[in-house]
Amino acid sequence: MKMRKAMSMVLVFVLASGLMACGQGTKADQTGTGKETSAKKESTADGGTDLTFWIFLNPESAEDPRNVVLKEIVEDYNKNNTMGNTVTVESIHYSKFESQAIQAAAAGTGPDIINIYTDMLKQHIAGKTVQPMTKYAEEFIPAMEGYTYSADSLKINNEIYTLPWESRTFTYWYRTDVFADVPNSLSDLADTAGAKSTALEQGFVIGLSDGSNAASFMESFIPFLRSAGGSLFDDNGKAVFNDDAGVKVLEYMKGLVDKGAMDNSTLSLGVDDVVDAFKAGTILSCNAGTQRAAAIRSSELNDKISSAPILGFEDGMESPAVVAGQSLGIGKYCKNTDAAFDFIKTFYTKENQVKWLKANVLPVLSSVYDEEEIKALANYEELKMWNEYAATGAVEFYPEDYSELSVKLVQAAQNVVFNEQDAKTALDETANWYNEKNGL
Repeated sequence: MKMRKAMSMVLVFVLASGLMACGQGTKADQTGTGKETSAKKESTADGGTDLTFWIFLNPESAEDPRNVVLKEIVEDYNKNNTMGNTVTVESIHYSKFESQAIQAAAAGTGPDIINIYTDMLKQHIAGKTVQPMTKYAEEFIPAMEGYTYSADSLKINNEIYTLPWESRTFTYWYRTDVFADVPNSLSDLADTAGAKSTALEQGFVIGLSDGSNAASFMESFIPFLRSAGGSLFDDNGKAVFNDDAGVKVLEYMKGLVDKGAMDNSTLSLGVDDVVDAFKAGTILSCNAGTQRAAAIRSSELNDKISSAPILGFEDGMESPAVVAGQSLGIGKYCKNTDAAFDFIKTFYTKENQVKWLKANVLPVLSSVYDEEEIKALANYEELKMWNEYAATGAVEFYPEDYSELSVKLVQAAQNVVFNEQDAKTALDETANWYNEKNGL
C-alpha cells in the first residue's frame, strides 16, 4: 500500500509539472494565426522584457521602404536599449488588423505594443485592445521638438491611448504626359478624364469595392463631402451626410461613369487595386494617400507622375485636407508598461523621423523639414507640399463602428452609380440606419 501510495504521489507530481510546462509554453507554442497570444512579462538574460509588437508593416520585406525603416528601428532598439528589452514584430495585413486584434482581446490576449490607425482608434478602445497611457504621453509630448499634436488634442474621454508617429493626407495623383495641367475643379476633372479615357485606360477612378473597409471610396467621399460644405457627423455624432452636400458627391461619382472617366470595373477595385492600376498605366489619375507614394514611385512611369491637393467643386479651390496617421499604444494586456513605452519613444526621435520622411512618410516633428539632408532630397518640394496641405486639416477620431458605416456608404454609392437608385434616398437609408443603430 505504501509503495502504491508513493507511486501515486509521484505520478501526480509529474502530471502537474507537465501541465505547468504546457501552460508556460514557448513563443512558437503561443503563436496563433501568426501572432503571439500572450502579453506576459518575460525576463531576458539581461533582466529585460520580451515585448511583442503588432503592426501592418513587415520588417522581413524590403518591398516597401517603410518596412526597411521599421527593421532598422527594431534592430537598433534590441541591440542598444538600456533596459535589456527585446521587441518581436508580428505583421498583420491592414485589412485584417482590427478584426484580429479585437478577437485576440476578447480572448484575453494581445500584444504589448500595438500600432493603430487613428481612424480606427475608437474601435480599438471599444474592443479593449489598448490601454490608456496618459501619464507617459503627457510627460513625453513636451519633450518632443515640434511635435504636431498637443496632449489635449489626442484625448478621448480624458485619456490618451496612442501617439501618432506619422501623418498622412490624401492627394490627387496624375500622369503629366496625359494631363497638361492639374484640372481646375472636380467638374473639369470629370470632363477631362472622360475625354482621355480609352478602351484600355480609365481617366479617373474611385474604387467602389466594399472590401478593405471601403478605403478607396472613403478617401474620396470625405474630402468631396467637405468641399461641398457637408460632413459625416454633427457635433453630437449624428450622421448628417444625407444632405445636399452628400447628394452632390454621389451624383458627381455617377457622372464620372456617365462621362466615361471610369467604368463598372470600379465595383471590384479596392485601394490597392487602384494604386496598382495607376502604376501600370491603365488608370490615368486617382486619389491616394501620401503613404502610398513609395509604391507609386516604384512605377516604370514614375517620371510622368505628379501629385497635387485633392480637387474641389469650386474652381481653383482644393478640397479640405483629410488627415490621419498611424499611432502607437500599449496593448491592453501588457504587463510591463514601462518597457513598452520605452520602445514606443524610439519612433519619435529626430533621427528616426528623418528616416520615415525619406521613406515618403510625413513626420510628426515639424523640425525635420529643416534638416539639410531632407532639403537635399529630390522630392523635397513635393514632400513640403504634402505637409502644407495636411496642415490645413486635423486628425479626427471616428466612432467605433466607422468601418461598418464605410461599407454601408460605399454600397449606397454602388446603388446610385450603377443601379439608378436616387442619391437622396440611398443616403437617407444609410443615415437612418446609422442613427437608429446608435440611438441618435
